[in-house]
Amino acid sequence: MALTIWTQQISYLGSDASDNYNSLQVVMEKRFTKGYQFLAHYTWSRALGYDSDYYAIDPRLNYGVANTDRKHVFVLTNLVELPFGKGKTFLGDAGGAVNRIVGGWSVSAATSWESGLPFSPSYSSCQADRDTGPCRPNILGPVHITGSRNGYFTTTGGVPLQPNGTTGDTIGPWQRPAPGTFGNAARNSLRGPGFFQADLSVAKNLSLKEGISIQFRTDIFNLFNKVNLDNPIFPCVDCQAGGIIVNTAFNGAALQRQIMFSLKLDF
Repeated sequence: MALTIWTQQISYLGSDASDNYNSLQVVMEKRFTKGYQFLAHYTWSRALGYDSDYYAIDPRLNYGVANTDRKHVFVLTNLVELPFGKGKTFLGDAGGAVNRIVGGWSVSAATSWESGLPFSPSYSSCQADRDTGPCRPNILGPVHITGSRNGYFTTTGGVPLQPNGTTGDTIGPWQRPAPGTFGNAARNSLRGPGFFQADLSVAKNLSLKEGISIQFRTDIFNLFNKVNLDNPIFPCVDCQAGGIIVNTAFNGAALQRQIMFSLKLDF
């Protein structure tokens, strides 16, 4: 008979959770013919995973949409050589100075459209209702997404949810959970603003002599100057600043319209 005596604490570290990803992916491509090409890619997907908060006690409580999940993603890139100049459809017999002016032009574009990133609603007094676990309220009705940076989704208007016997106070679609319980709002149950950006490039290629050419290029980033907003900085449903958006996407790094000019010499 063997006797085992533990003399120290044993720590275990392991990747015990699993993530799930399912998607529909569609690709359309037109290779370069007749001066035009494009590549379009669309993904409809859903990524699910766990959050470390409360995982050791009840993993399913924080199982939900992944923080990086974008339900729809569409990307289109295209290139067209304008049909002007020597050998082209229009002014095909142009030569000399005329061809140098009207020929060698091309236009390319890249467009990206993506649905918003998810986030979890919270409420202000969850610390008084429990000492651990996720801070999410109950949802009793539809939550309206206004799209406004001053109040992106339905809140209580800054009125705190109050305890009310065995059931919590209810304002609009939100209810304060009873003490010692967790709200039924799922992890990442709301989605923030979508993302859209279109970039355009116009290039002029000019051959100086055999083996030597120059290219003048104009790049316009965020052509339509679309303001891409980040998620609300306070997803709290009953705070004064609840639902307010103060940053642009990518932690404030989303571009507004920028124009860049460049000149390249090939030899």
